[in-house]
Parts: sequence; C-alpha cells; structure tokens
Amino acid sequence: MMPAVVPFLLRLAADPSVPRRGELFVLVLVAAALSEPTDPDNAAALVIGGREEDHPERALCRAAFVADARWVSRLLADDGLPAGAELRDDERDYLLKAAGL
Repeated sequence: MMPAVVPFLLRLAADPSVPRRGELFVLVLVAAALSEPTDPDNAAALVIGGREEDHPERALCRAAFVADARWVSRLLADDGLPAGAELRDDERDYLLKAAGL
C-alpha cells in the first residue's frame, strides 16, 4: 500500500498550503526509512527486517521515490520542513537514498 501513496504524500508534504504538512513529512520520512534494503550480511538486520525477497514492497517504495525524486529535492530545499525541528543527517540520507539522489 505504501508504494501507492508515496507520490501523494510527497506532493502534499511539499505544498505549503496543506494543513499539518509537517506530519505528512514525517510519514514521508518513515516510508523512506522503511524502504531501505536489508543488508544480507547483517544477521541482526535480517532478523528485524527480513530478507529483501520477502518484502517486495521495499523496492516498489524506492521506485516510487525515484519516480518522484524532484519532489524529494523540493522537500529537502524547503526551509519550512520539518515543522519546528532540524532534519537529521540520517533522515536526509534516507530520503536521498530512497530517491536515488
């Protein structure tokens, strides 16, 4: 389901007129983090996240981010996001990697 909504979340979070867009941006960050591929050589990561083959939605989610990479760039350039907090380096990295930037 998440791959289908990523394009809409990106557009809504990038629109300054959308109420509570900071909360939508948090959902974008969660989607980017959850779409991270699991390192097959990391036993702990495999226990927590499972194998990539068992979770095709991750690749679909990354593809959705890549298809809308310009919206990710817009969000990262927006000084109004995230609302009231600094974007951490790991959050920025999740977005950049998910969008293939």
